[in-house]
Amino acid sequence: MPLYRVSFAEQGGYRVECQIRAAIAADHLTLAVQKIWGAACYWSWVPGSDTEGHVYERLGDPDEPEALPRTGPTTVEIAPARRRPRVP
Repeated sequence: MPLYRVSFAEQGGYRVECQIRAAIAADHLTLAVQKIWGAACYWSWVPGSDTEGHVYERLGDPDEPEALPRTGPTTVEIAPARRRPRVP
């Protein structure tokens, strides 16, 4: 399985990234959001953008539409990552 680097940069704020090893067909963005912010969090795209969105956290029942914003406008980047060479 390939290794990917997923970076989130909030406008005027922080930058956080993680590495995800998953199958090519996997939803890397969902996996990265849940790895960084927790299983109850999800990504929502800004309408008309393919690089910006927001992270929200579901409150209470997963079927309820109520959610708490975890980030402001955030730019996401997914790129192949390289493993660090092993030191003998």
